[in-house]
Amino acid sequence: MLTHTKENFYAYPTHRVVAVVDTKNEADMVVSELIDAGFDDSQIDESIGDDGLAFLDPVGDKHGLWIKLIRKWQHLAQGEEHEYLERVEKDLKEGHAIVSVPTLNKVAREKVVNILHAHHAKSIRYYGRLYVEHLDSV
Repeated sequence: MLTHTKENFYAYPTHRVVAVVDTKNEADMVVSELIDAGFDDSQIDESIGDDGLAFLDPVGDKHGLWIKLIRKWQHLAQGEEHEYLERVEKDLKEGHAIVSVPTLNKVAREKVVNILHAHHAKSIRYYGRLYVEHLDSV
């Protein structure tokens, strides 16, 4: 599983499926099933609590000036990026987990989504380069 370091921080989850999972235990089960399905555990991010909030950094104050500017733009744009950041912050503060998995093709995306659905994940999104796909009811 991805260790939260500055080197693997991403300002935007490009080519990743991101979802909210109710509890840490449920997120651990999701990650285990993803690994069993062939996903690289070093690329799966499970963010929980204050540590997850600091890593995902919805405000942009933990990763330098460039990220702070990107976050300001995302908040001003009021689009999907803004909603994503607000959702992440709210869910982590409420004790939920955020699971993020790289998926470079449709087959991988479908595997991830099926596993997430089996664990009643919410706000399942695929973040492409220039678009967002809502996958809650796929």
